[in-house]
Amino acid sequence: MSDPTGSTAQQGPKPTELANAAAEEARRRRLGLPPMPQQRRDRTRPVRLALLWLMSVGGLVAVTFLGASAWAYFTGEIGPLRGDEKDVARTLALAGDIPAWADPEQIRCAAENLVKDEGSVGLTEAGVVAKSGSGFSYTGEWPSALGSQWFAELLGCAEGGATSWSRQVAGAWTLEDPRCLREVGRPGIAGVLAVTNLRLNDEALAAKNVAAITDLDSCYARTPEAPVGAAAAGYREVTLKVTAPAVTSGIASIDDGAAQPTSGEDPELTYTLPVARGGTEACVEAVTKVTYAWGTVRTGEPATICGKAQPATIQWRPYKHACPKNMPRCAYMAAYVEGLSDNQSLTVTYRPSGDFTCPRKKASCSVEIKADDTGKARAPGILVTGKKGKVMATAGSLKATYTR
Repeated sequence: MSDPTGSTAQQGPKPTELANAAAEEARRRRLGLPPMPQQRRDRTRPVRLALLWLMSVGGLVAVTFLGASAWAYFTGEIGPLRGDEKDVARTLALAGDIPAWADPEQIRCAAENLVKDEGSVGLTEAGVVAKSGSGFSYTGEWPSALGSQWFAELLGCAEGGATSWSRQVAGAWTLEDPRCLREVGRPGIAGVLAVTNLRLNDEALAAKNVAAITDLDSCYARTPEAPVGAAAAGYREVTLKVTAPAVTSGIASIDDGAAQPTSGEDPELTYTLPVARGGTEACVEAVTKVTYAWGTVRTGEPATICGKAQPATIQWRPYKHACPKNMPRCAYMAAYVEGLSDNQSLTVTYRPSGDFTCPRKKASCSVEIKADDTGKARAPGILVTGKKGKVMATAGSLKATYTR
């Protein structure tokens, strides 16, 4: 059996050694000396040799590993980025079309990973960054494959586990459930993000995205319900508040054609619609439109939402006027008409009864009025002198009665 050094562990003594030992024993017996002590066999020698061999081999391995690690570190294969690679990673992290949903550590991680894979030379030749003075500037131009890789790195650097990227994207895309994102897969979603967020200098990725977008549509895109509305009547105007229904995925908005809202924000808009005269109806035709982050739009059925303005009115109002000397207890009343069209002409007829009479004691009397540019007009007043009676004023379909 051989020891680790290759020598024989149980080798017997040589003949000369045996003869010398026998002579020494004979001499000792003649002189009356005690016999020679028996040499004990060294059983630990093989163990010591094995340990020595293991230490030698371990040292050699350690030296080799440290040498390889130092080479990798100083050549940029492992360890922190240096030089141009560090500058390019910083440029991407600060200006590289960064999505709002990515956190700073995630962005730094993605930028460094991309630079480690492509190098500063590769990203410069691809046109993503350009040499600028002593550093680099971001161009905003991406080859589609590299743009997809950039977003794949961003998703891969999401904190929280292997599926955390899907929850992050679902939140950014207002999706209620990230399950379908995981079914499409990180590379597919990275491609969709690249097409919808980056300025790509080729069309290679767009065709590949068709399958991913089809899968996303089948899972999330739905035809929305029609919007609902509430009307409030105003003076020669109608206020309509139009609200899109709540949706579980995507962003709902209101498509109102040519109408322009006066206030509010999607998904609730307010329209103030002027009309020519009181009692006129005004409408908005609107549809609900849901837009998804990957570009798909779903539009619902149109809904016509209407309301009427306040109707035109006629009212009796007293106004100051000096009474005749022979009638110290008198009153002057006038009919006010509102809600007419601009500059509209109208006839107001008074029909008194009881003690009230028209001038010269006529059964009725009429006056012509004309509205101003706000649709308002006042009829000339009528002198009321009787103790008991009433006066009915009519203007078209409008009626008002003064009673005393």
